[in-house]
Amino acid sequence: MQAGLGRVVPLSILFLGSLAAAQDSQISALAKTVLSLREYVASNSGVRGGLPQLTVAKHQLRDWVESRLTSFPEKGDVGALTTDLLAGLEGANLFCDDPSDCVATSIGFLDQVLVNRERGFLTIATAVGTGIRCGYDYSAYLYEWRANRWQRIWEHEQNDYSAAAYHPQTLHAIHISDAAADGTRLILTLGTPAGCGGTFVPVRYQVWRLAPDPTGAASSPIAVSPILDQSETLNDEGEPPAIGRLTADDVLIEFSAAGTGYGLTRKALRHFEIHGASAIQTDPIAPTPRDFVEEWLAASWSDSAPRSDSPVLREWHAKLHRDDGQGDFPDPALACANDPSLVEIATRFAEQPKHYFLVRTRQPLHFTMAAIGDSPFPNCTQPAPAADQQPSVLPANQ
Repeated sequence: MQAGLGRVVPLSILFLGSLAAAQDSQISALAKTVLSLREYVASNSGVRGGLPQLTVAKHQLRDWVESRLTSFPEKGDVGALTTDLLAGLEGANLFCDDPSDCVATSIGFLDQVLVNRERGFLTIATAVGTGIRCGYDYSAYLYEWRANRWQRIWEHEQNDYSAAAYHPQTLHAIHISDAAADGTRLILTLGTPAGCGGTFVPVRYQVWRLAPDPTGAASSPIAVSPILDQSETLNDEGEPPAIGRLTADDVLIEFSAAGTGYGLTRKALRHFEIHGASAIQTDPIAPTPRDFVEEWLAASWSDSAPRSDSPVLREWHAKLHRDDGQGDFPDPALACANDPSLVEIATRFAEQPKHYFLVRTRQPLHFTMAAIGDSPFPNCTQPAPAADQQPSVLPANQ
């Protein structure tokens, strides 16, 4: 093929030119949708939650991102890809540059695109604005290098905008595990509710199982099965507010919990063993004896009974059980000279008198309640600073 003064135009340049034109068309269509939403909200100030048109914007944004993946190599630089994606969106003026324009509602704006590589896969999170105060609705996508290109094999979007079903999240992590012996993998997402939720907000952790394509065809879909979907209150101490780790059959999550009212912040651990389609919670539930006391008291007796040395502790549990996070620990933890596996934790809840808890360490991160009393236990007099510390069990970059 020839053009101009007889110059031969390489097919690769023609392809890149047509690809760029297609990408420009996609970003123009996305901008048109997003700006129309902005205009709609400007004339309908009562909009709350989400609108069905958000799904159009989500898919246009996803498709535009995927158009950029067509030229992204298997071992490409995800940092450079992220910069490229953000530059393309900034050029279309789709971000909220003036916070006063998007505090009451973020509809008509986009948030950052998050790209990561994990175990050879690409995880990408995109976000469109919602009618929730300063809130964005994040969607998650997973890509695998198949047939010499990146192919989407999993997605997680919230496209039901009814009041009862719509729970948009800010996603803080998307993880995928190594493959199990049968080729299956686990996916974990960690999210908090979209919007300005304050210090104490729910953390939602969801787990899916990816089954390999039984036909082996590169273009075939991969079966996905939901396994776990739970939430509980965390103390949002920064980014990320929760961290997680996955293996082929195991999930471990760490976050700061409680801290309301009279309470001090504590570290909580959530560990699940995955058996088929079931997620079974097991130890550990806390990193230190001090954190374990609050976890033991906050849980139901059916959960705390296996973590108790004696069934007589049920009466104490019924008397002191509370799940409002209100309590403080005025005294340092004390080691017990007669048994190095025991440590005494003293606590006072609100206006109540002190109570004393003997916590047994059976192995690292595994504790049981040995005894509870109204007065200090004999032989427990030596400071045990390790029981008061809150080390991170998981690396911060999980």
